[in-house]
Amino acid sequence: MNRHSLSVKITFIFTISFLLVCILFVLLYRFQIQRNIDLMQQRQFQSMNYLLQLYRNNTTPKDLEAYFNYFGFKKIENPSLISSIILDGEKLFFRKTLTGNFASILYNDRYYLHVNSIIKNQEFVFETEDDKNSTDHLWIGFFLAMGVLITTYMSIINSFKPLQKLSQNIRRFASGDMEVEYKSDNEDEIAKVANEFDKAVKKIRHLIKSRQLFLRTIMHELKTPIGKGRIVSEMVENDLQKKRLISIFERLDLLLNEFSKIEQLVSKSHKLNIQEYPISSVLEQSIDMLMLDYDQTKKCVKVKLKNEDEILRADFELLSLAIKNLLDNALKYSKDNCVYVGSVEGGLRFSNKGDPLSRKIEYYYEAFINDKNSKGMGLGLYIVKNILEYHGYELAYFYDEGMHNFDILWKKL
Repeated sequence: MNRHSLSVKITFIFTISFLLVCILFVLLYRFQIQRNIDLMQQRQFQSMNYLLQLYRNNTTPKDLEAYFNYFGFKKIENPSLISSIILDGEKLFFRKTLTGNFASILYNDRYYLHVNSIIKNQEFVFETEDDKNSTDHLWIGFFLAMGVLITTYMSIINSFKPLQKLSQNIRRFASGDMEVEYKSDNEDEIAKVANEFDKAVKKIRHLIKSRQLFLRTIMHELKTPIGKGRIVSEMVENDLQKKRLISIFERLDLLLNEFSKIEQLVSKSHKLNIQEYPISSVLEQSIDMLMLDYDQTKKCVKVKLKNEDEILRADFELLSLAIKNLLDNALKYSKDNCVYVGSVEGGLRFSNKGDPLSRKIEYYYEAFINDKNSKGMGLGLYIVKNILEYHGYELAYFYDEGMHNFDILWKKL
């Protein structure tokens, strides 16, 4: 359970409240018990003192039971209970007077007065009549307070359940599920947020579908003239011109396919086809996508790997596209028109000579960057960054001794 969640915090607050209420009622209960003891003892002393005064005035009451009834005491008739009280009870105080012996006894959380009268040679055990229900109002208050606390807690927790469902739907939406729907008929604040989220999802879904339809329509319309141009180029008799035209149309077709991959990647609609491949195979595919001739490749792309057979798990097409963009980016901005590819611990390094960047590297990870030295649409590093994050890889950069260095790391060091 997340200790920072609202439900945990609310549970903690109500637990503290519950404990405080319990402590409060325990203190009140003890205070009430002590108050009852004091009142009971005061009444017992009053009855004993008044009886002693009557004895001194030679006006001893004829009926002791009626006398103690007047002070709120009731005689116990059960002989076995009387015996248990006298033998097993705890004597709180004992007083010997001219009229007899008096003892206050605690037995089974009740208070009794044991009277052994010398005047009429009688023995009685009395209980306080109003002591039976002295703490009932406390128990009623305690259970009412607990009921209010528990009911309030359950009500608040239940009101957060829609928020948990809303959170789950937001995570689903963030992970690429565009078919999320969550509309609430309630009228509280959480329901309003849920309904606004539902409206936003529908609007975003509509925008994404419109964009996809727009891009796919454009790409479809461009594919047709490119295909026709490719066919027509085969009819050119001059071999040099023919080769150039074929190269141009193949380059256009490759760019369209790249745009299609980028669109799927950005819209999170592309499902990774993860398999195991040697690094050398992925690198060769990326170099082929540059569409350089053999001499240019030999001269401009310097590859030196420690282990060409090292296996990595990746989507072959997407990772090849990412590496191709790194290579293309390095060749565009290299002072010596070369890119150097080497191995690092847990990844690959792509280096090229050049001047330091005018801004922080995070700026160049954005799409369509506008820089005075830019030689393209500003999508290269944006594509690389997104593809690597999609794989769970890392892209690291540093500039050292006139060299730009980009590291693709698939093993966290």
